[in-house]
Amino acid sequence: MSSPPLIQYLLWDFGETLSEWRGSSEWLDAYNSQGWQELGPRWSIGEIGAHEAMCYLAEYLNIAESEVHNYLMRADLFHFFPFTHDFFMSKHLPQSIVTINPSLFRQMTISLGINEVSDAIVISGEEGTNDKGALCEVALLRMGVACTNDHVLLIDNKRSNLDAWIDRGGVGYLYTSDTTFKRDVANGIDGLISLDRDT
Repeated sequence: MSSPPLIQYLLWDFGETLSEWRGSSEWLDAYNSQGWQELGPRWSIGEIGAHEAMCYLAEYLNIAESEVHNYLMRADLFHFFPFTHDFFMSKHLPQSIVTINPSLFRQMTISLGINEVSDAIVISGEEGTNDKGALCEVALLRMGVACTNDHVLLIDNKRSNLDAWIDRGGVGYLYTSDTTFKRDVANGIDGLISLDRDT
């Protein structure tokens, strides 16, 4: 008789895990500017509002604030990693998105359709913290998870985020590419745990 699966719930990062954002070079310059390096993280934990963030971008790019909002809400600028996205949309287990993003991102989840297969969507800008471990705990509460954290897998492209969850007793998989994820998950979701422990 086979043993029950170890992983019962999945937590997914969004940026550079499910998709990448492909904005213009001017926008990339704005995001890399010193001013945005200070403002962006503050917006992502709700310390400043959308108006202040968009005013900065509008001034930097010399465009209207309404144009900034429209650009930020363009779903076509998100490029999903094909296999990973299909795997996520197939919903193999109960799952949640746990992301470091401003609260505006909730509207984007609807445009992208990822809300349809997510039992919860936890956004740092709504929770007031960029601690991925704490955000994962919020996701579990909203999903009504009854198991211990070692049965909950976080899939994320940043080692520091995985460490924050592992410090709370969770398990993680370091996402590096669509091709690698396809290869690594071929033998089942539980196999992702041992792979991550070997890195």
